Amino acid sequence: MRNRRIWGLFAFFLFIFIGMNTKVPYYIYQPGSALPLAPIIQVEDGYAEEQGTFRLTTIRTGPTNVAGALWASLDANAELVKAEHVHSPHESNEQYLQRQLAVMKASQDTAKIVAFQKAGFDIKLKNSGAIIMQIIPGYPAEKVLQVGDVIFRVDDVQIETAEDLMDALKGRQVNEETLIHFARDGKPQAAKLTLTSLPALPGEESKPGIGIASPITKRVFELPKNVEIKSAEIGGPSAGLMFTLEMMNQLLPGDLTKGYDIAGTGTINEDGSIGRIGGIEYKVVAAAREQTEIFFAPAEKDEKGVSNYDQAIKKAKSQNLKMKIIAVREIDDVLDYLKKLPPR
Repeated sequence: MRNRRIWGLFAFFLFIFIGMNTKVPYYIYQPGSALPLAPIIQVEDGYAEEQGTFRLTTIRTGPTNVAGALWASLDANAELVKAEHVHSPHESNEQYLQRQLAVMKASQDTAKIVAFQKAGFDIKLKNSGAIIMQIIPGYPAEKVLQVGDVIFRVDDVQIETAEDLMDALKGRQVNEETLIHFARDGKPQAAKLTLTSLPALPGEESKPGIGIASPITKRVFELPKNVEIKSAEIGGPSAGLMFTLEMMNQLLPGDLTKGYDIAGTGTINEDGSIGRIGGIEYKVVAAAREQTEIFFAPAEKDEKGVSNYDQAIKKAKSQNLKMKIIAVREIDDVLDYLKKLPPR
């Protein structure tokens, strides 16, 4: 009898050990945090009249193991997502995280532009290159370039936009050399790369290239006031809307929050439009846990006709979340709603 108990305990701990140390090709998605933005964003000589709160919402996500997968299958607020649906099969988890941080930086820049323009400041903008957002492992770019580098010239062709970069590499041949001029941390560098045959996309033929993907245009601008954003290791573009609101609240007299606890999500574009994001179901739960009263959700629909707002409403109803969810398409929708709120 005693031996059975010993073997039973041994089997149990062996199962736990294997479960904790056996990786699976999935990521866990679950509610993250709903952080007040006032301590995260500091505008030089900004107003500090905020009586309520603007919150940044996040998703807690990462690769998992057998034990984590079993736990996620039992949690109504957790979901298993195939790794191939989270990042490219040619991209490691570390490279994915680097790309998310680079996207976050670009999102912050756009939020600054929109916030200052909406606050009445004249901001002069220009394009200055293509930011590398993804590098395909095993291809020429990996030896020289990093995510976040800015390519500003290819051979003798000046690169101002992401489209310029793609055009400059079109029509090249495998084994052809090209001189890439780029900046890293503001310091210009140059390197010769030899084009090779890239992995073929579904339904397409392989094309020559250096092994970069998804570049975005680098925007250069000067602000009349310094803005510091302490976003630490938070990645992705989805905080753009809330960054914009918090910056505006420090740039303008008065209080946009009107004393309410307000969260939300959505990318922000230079024209003020608000874009879709992933995982809003987890963000509304994170916001509700902080007793948030109002949540802004993108109204833009996907190819199936479903918006982030629809997804947020469905989640809120399923868990009886006591929070007002507002559909928004552009920053002016948000500002109009806040303007009509009765002050606390």
